[in-house]
Amino acid sequence: MIKVYGNNMRLLVIADIHGNLEKLKEVLEKTRKEAFDVVICPGDFTDMYTIPTEFSQLDVGTLILQKILTLKKPTLCVPGNHDPYEILDVFNDYNVNLHSKIKKIKNTTFVGWGGAPTPFDTIFEPSDEETKENLTKLGKKLTPQNFVLVVHEPPKNTKLDIIRSGKHVGSPVIKEFIIEKQPTITITAHIHESPGLDNINKSPVFYPGPVFEGCYGIVEIKGKKTTCETKKI
Repeated sequence: MIKVYGNNMRLLVIADIHGNLEKLKEVLEKTRKEAFDVVICPGDFTDMYTIPTEFSQLDVGTLILQKILTLKKPTLCVPGNHDPYEILDVFNDYNVNLHSKIKKIKNTTFVGWGGAPTPFDTIFEPSDEETKENLTKLGKKLTPQNFVLVVHEPPKNTKLDIIRSGKHVGSPVIKEFIIEKQPTITITAHIHESPGLDNINKSPVFYPGPVFEGCYGIVEIKGKKTTCETKKI
């Protein structure tokens, strides 16, 4: 088992950029005035429908990540459903990949899983079976406390997985994992219209909203107390 320990830490959450470099620049400029220890990016660096002429999605994703790294803080990333699978190679090259991995920064442990199944045939769509298999493997390496879970898809039947029709479209597998392991906090993305904070038992789940709308989040962990704040430029 990997031992995990509580620790005071402030996290900057940058989610759902969707290739909007100009809005990202504005968000990053605002966040330079914030105090934080680690940058968390839960996916959709790129957008498969808005690729600039003469650029590939991977070019865009690489540029987005390079801009985030100008914050000069430890950074951890998982892919979103719009991101190409090759973005994992870019994450590995820059040593920021958290997808299907466990990493520790200072005394805080982070667990990550990216992508999301959708009805729109997007790129990075792991099945529920693949998600369950990988989260189960990761979970066996953890004690059930004091870790941060970073996922692109929100858990099922929460305030964060509601689309405009009112339907809940999140992941039942991720919810089961949260119920079993009760992470210190789960940081998510994906459903742009449903930012906010919810709890599964006593474990908080947080999505600050998309960067392309000027949103970012600050998570502060102080021992057993966790606070989350959505900010907008």
